[in-house]
Amino acid sequence: MPATLIQLDAKQEARLKRRAKLHGHSFSQEVQHAIDLYLVLSPDIDKELEALARASNKAAKHSIKRLDGTITFVSRILKSMKARRARSQQPES
Repeated sequence: MPATLIQLDAKQEARLKRRAKLHGHSFSQEVQHAIDLYLVLSPDIDKELEALARASNKAAKHSIKRLDGTITFVSRILKSMKARRARSQQPES
């Protein structure tokens, strides 16, 4: 495999070395894996991730709205049950 000279800043080098050690790879292997991942990604990955984030946010808002409705319903039922229980425990006149 031909050797290639690349320049990394100190943070990039440190992160790649840490990942290499964590995965049991050499520094060179970790750089190769990072490049392979970069090459597999779509050029439009930013747009795709943005669309995914929007869809996730919409789904989360929908779930929250349904949960809020459920909480409101359960609170109403509990108040009703508590009121019935209080009425049934009152002494008869």
